[in-house]
Amino acid sequence: MDTPMEEPYLIYIDGKIYDVTDFHHEHPGGAKVLLTQVGKDASDVFRAMHPESAFETLANYYVGDVGAAQAIGNEKHAFEAEMRALRRSLEDRGYFHANPLYYVGKVACTLLLLVPSCTLVYYYGQTSTVAVVAAALIMGLFWQQCGWLAHDFGHHQVFEDRFWNDVLLVFLGDLCQGFSLSWWKNKHNTHHASTNINGHDPDIATAPALLWDEFSSAYFYNSLQDGDGGKDVTSWLARYVLPYQTRYYVFLLSLARLSWARQSLVYVWSIGSINRSKALRGFEGACLVLHWTLFTAMLFAWIGDAFHRILFLVLSQTTAGYLISVVFALNHNGMPIITQSDAQNMGFYEIQAITGRDVQSGPIGGWIMGGLHYQIEHHLFPTLPRHRLGEIQPLVEAICKKHNVNYCKTSFYQGTLDVWQSLQSAEKVAKRMVSKTWGTHH
Repeated sequence: MDTPMEEPYLIYIDGKIYDVTDFHHEHPGGAKVLLTQVGKDASDVFRAMHPESAFETLANYYVGDVGAAQAIGNEKHAFEAEMRALRRSLEDRGYFHANPLYYVGKVACTLLLLVPSCTLVYYYGQTSTVAVVAAALIMGLFWQQCGWLAHDFGHHQVFEDRFWNDVLLVFLGDLCQGFSLSWWKNKHNTHHASTNINGHDPDIATAPALLWDEFSSAYFYNSLQDGDGGKDVTSWLARYVLPYQTRYYVFLLSLARLSWARQSLVYVWSIGSINRSKALRGFEGACLVLHWTLFTAMLFAWIGDAFHRILFLVLSQTTAGYLISVVFALNHNGMPIITQSDAQNMGFYEIQAITGRDVQSGPIGGWIMGGLHYQIEHHLFPTLPRHRLGEIQPLVEAICKKHNVNYCKTSFYQGTLDVWQSLQSAEKVAKRMVSKTWGTHH
């Protein structure tokens, strides 16, 4: 990270200074997310992602108070204050307490998707191509919906006791979907704490596969060593592949699930669990192995020949890849990317509001998107249960308009078009940078 190793890792919360140098590796939400807040006022992001009980743990690392001059400099503007007031109001009205029946229904309906998929291949996997295709499409949808539910439990939206949220996250994420709890939390919590901040948000650190705007494109090419002649893989991709990203973008989305599943396996085996627990690491590893063992057994026991096995494998994986990644792309891609220096002078709530995109959608579209069509509201209050997001959307939009903070609300089509245009803009910069660096003309 930016802070030298010999310096202490200090964060500022509610006017107090905490030294997290010895704690960051044990942070339940991952070390990376904590390090993105070093040297910053992390008051709002801390409250957004932690229960009140976390202050008891935090107290162990208290080292002093912020000086008067610095405290004045850390005051947020009126928008931040009104968002904090909204959060307090929602807490007082019980909005952060989930409706148990809502989530019982969500879990039951999601698990029921597995029934027609398995039934089709069990009875017709030996004889019917149509049945194999239908089963694969439903399986892809099942994985996507497991992902959205795991996301809810991972943000501790459901149970008051965080242990049970993690239990459901491991069941739905590791076992049902094949994505590691530890990998996801380390990556996703960092994304929430530093949304669209260049160099901090892992969700936009997709080079040399994709670049999302002109700034990130120029930043990436400037970071390459000049005149290397494309001798390493990154430089080769930067020179010959990235300038044509709109040509392969749609295909690349299909690989998203397999890529994240591979990253999950690598994380658990090479790094371990997010809290350094050997028990959690072993449990996650067992669930991931069981996930792929059951999937492989299904392919060979219920599907009759190699062609249909490959067909089911490819269709199920790519369906889930598209269903997940299209939603993720709409959430933030094509929205402003913020430099680390600019982020220092911005409040948490402002960053979340201007980097998110709400998608106007009906009940079916909202179900497909897992409630993330209310992306701005989710990022402002990540522990707020999914079924409350629509209720607070008008309040959030009104506050943003009152303080002239950009609030993006658009259609699925327009949002997709905006993402595509952003890719095109980054592509044009990539071509100019290639020409400048290697003298290659397009």
